[in-house]
Amino acid sequence: LYQSLDLDRRQKYLKKIETVSEEMFKYSKIRSWGRQFLHNHQATNMLALLTGALVVEEYKSSQVTMWKEVVIDVMEKTMFLLNHIVDGSLDEGVAYGSYTAKSITQYVFLAKRHFGINHFENNWLKMHFWFYYSTLLPGFQRTVGIADSNYNWFYGPESQLVFLDTFVLKNGAGNWLAGQIRKHRPKDGPMVQSTSQRWSTLHTEFLWYSPELLAHPPVDHDTPKMHVFPNWGVVTYGAGLPNTQTNTFLSFKSGKLGGRAVYDIVHFQPYSWVDGWRSFNPGHEHPDQNSFTFAPNGQVFVSEALYGPKLSHLNNVLVFAPSPTSQCNIPWEGQLGECSQWLKWTIDNSGDAAGEIITASQHGDMMFVSGEAGSAYSSSMKLKSVYRGLMLLNQQTLLVIDHIEKYENSPLTLASAFFHNLDIDFKYVPFRFQNKF
Repeated sequence: LYQSLDLDRRQKYLKKIETVSEEMFKYSKIRSWGRQFLHNHQATNMLALLTGALVVEEYKSSQVTMWKEVVIDVMEKTMFLLNHIVDGSLDEGVAYGSYTAKSITQYVFLAKRHFGINHFENNWLKMHFWFYYSTLLPGFQRTVGIADSNYNWFYGPESQLVFLDTFVLKNGAGNWLAGQIRKHRPKDGPMVQSTSQRWSTLHTEFLWYSPELLAHPPVDHDTPKMHVFPNWGVVTYGAGLPNTQTNTFLSFKSGKLGGRAVYDIVHFQPYSWVDGWRSFNPGHEHPDQNSFTFAPNGQVFVSEALYGPKLSHLNNVLVFAPSPTSQCNIPWEGQLGECSQWLKWTIDNSGDAAGEIITASQHGDMMFVSGEAGSAYSSSMKLKSVYRGLMLLNQQTLLVIDHIEKYENSPLTLASAFFHNLDIDFKYVPFRFQNKF
């Protein structure tokens, strides 16, 4: 567009970009997004500041140098932290993860182009494809909605996928998945992209696409498989398949706040420039350790809370009563950090909330997964163990086993399980057999 603009309009645009970039630079020093790593706001705003700096640098070199230094410092630390996340996930979930990854892929491209910094061997980038493939429900339209979600993606993910294929994977899998998502995009309903997001990654998708990489699916993609995200604490089964009568999807989550790598960095403090939880913002996460979703034959039956209030029962996890520290559903209490619009990760011991995948195994069409989430509940509840196991017996039958242990002085006498569904009302239908109900 620059070549088609007259001198007056070029000067106006340049002045506007300079003014806004200067504001972004000032805010980066005082706003929370300036210090909170791996958060969608930080990556997005830093990329905006870098873009402004690259545009303006011919005209105002001294000021632009400071802008670039701030961005490079933050984003290089981001890439360093991402290198610890070896499963390619982001703790904010697939929707907000696509938001963050949009800007991370753009930074990686610009860093190589303008500064000669190469991140194409980053551990996180090498595995990030699976964050899109292994979270897809049958039909390529909806993703698992762990953490705040709009059913699928906020930005892309076609742009991120073609980037990964061109610069990292180089095997056609990214182009193939981007093509499947593009082909099956919903035309109406709640899973349609918003107008503000629909076109914002089209230019990078076009710039990065390599037609020489023939679209090719992952090996054995037609076979339902289990995938484990060890850092995220998530296990999925049956992802990335067509929407047919025989394809079932199951997910289970039992992980640490922020993901295993961030949680351990916060608690063990190996890096002086990380200031505990002040350096992160897991507010889009949910109280969801030992949560699960189930879509037998591709039909969502037990769903997640999507972009809702942070209430434990909406995430299909156990709540207990009577609890002395109950806040929003007296006398019931769920997991640490619940009861607000955002997860309260800085209150009381919420920063210590953790679950753990105990086992995950697949045998043919059967699957077993289990997790321990006792540490995700307040110590005032005196819970020794909150263990949940899921056994997928066949395409339509899921057995859920909860095992609870408490200390002798625990005030709890009741436990409750609520299975959430956004699409279908659960109704009790009496079962009649041999003229008896």
